[in-house]
Amino acid sequence: MTRFVLFSHDTYGLGHFRRSALLAAGLAGSDKDNEALILTGSPRAESFALPDRVDTVKLPTATKNDAGSYRPRKLGGTINELIDLRSALICAAVAQYEPDVIVVDHAPTGMGGELLPLLDQVDRAPGRPRMILGLRDIIDDARTVEATWHRDGIWDAIDRFDDIFVNGDPRILTTATELAIDERFSGRVMHTGYVAPVMPEPLTDEPFLLVTPGGGGDGQLLLRRFLDAVEAGATADVRSVVVTGPLLSAGRRAELVTRAQHLRSVELIEFSDQMRSLVASAVGVISMAGYNTVVEELAANVPALLVPRRSPRMEQHIRATRLAPFTQLEHCPIEALSPDRVATFVQRCHEPRQPPTDLDLSGVATFVSVATANKPFARTANA
Repeated sequence: MTRFVLFSHDTYGLGHFRRSALLAAGLAGSDKDNEALILTGSPRAESFALPDRVDTVKLPTATKNDAGSYRPRKLGGTINELIDLRSALICAAVAQYEPDVIVVDHAPTGMGGELLPLLDQVDRAPGRPRMILGLRDIIDDARTVEATWHRDGIWDAIDRFDDIFVNGDPRILTTATELAIDERFSGRVMHTGYVAPVMPEPLTDEPFLLVTPGGGGDGQLLLRRFLDAVEAGATADVRSVVVTGPLLSAGRRAELVTRAQHLRSVELIEFSDQMRSLVASAVGVISMAGYNTVVEELAANVPALLVPRRSPRMEQHIRATRLAPFTQLEHCPIEALSPDRVATFVQRCHEPRQPPTDLDLSGVATFVSVATANKPFARTANA
């Protein structure tokens, strides 16, 4: 049995866990002797179905304030106390599970340095697991990442990994390329392609527009502006399925529910465990520009209008801008999401589909192939 631990810190949104779950499913599906344990801070990890030989360890949750600083989501105490608790749980789980490979998604030292004790523990282990760092295509503005990684000691920590996998196509300028990570890291750096799922068959032939802000924690402006457009007649009575996301606050959801009740063409739901089927079935999608949502839109070859956030990270805006020349994805700032802009997009949704993108969407297969290469793993401690 080959054991994998996948760590996703998941302080805001659902993206890190969803990407880790997709990779874990790929590992389990590729070989009956593979199994994976996901260590996650996602507040809704239990909402997603996982295959056999994939399970989770739930960490106490954190969130971010408007300035991007961490705070406990549920527990009392300080953020430093929460970091210490999560760090102890992570170390204990890894010590007991004894994985052959550890994959860290996005945050090399976790939230607030919570993985530093684990990195020390791994280096002392007599049978050292292989350490892989996975980075999404765009982390943030490169100058911001450079400064943050210096401030938080991340540049000093990345050489404790054996490999860095960049989850993107090298034709799209990635943050890793901007930072010249391949010149600053002693191990292997490779672009895997985008981590895309195999999209399911459409659920229905009935045309509908899908609107989703992802996890929904900061999606209220997108949803309000879309309902403004519906009220102005911009969707021409095309049915709309609006998925608010499970992290939208109860007060904001109640406001949207009240408005949607007066719009016969709008179905508003909090969460769906069939989001990929909804994306594949829609005539068009209006969404933010988070990694997983964008990749699913590309995999489904569905017309999409991206409305990226710009705060507290520039990640989504940068992704939408850089993908535009290579794909059929449109984008506009939230201020420009007017009824006229929505109406123009709805008209496009009824036009013949463009050919699918030729960007590399094989990130799951590439990850599985490289992460499982050379089994059984050499288990020697660092010098």
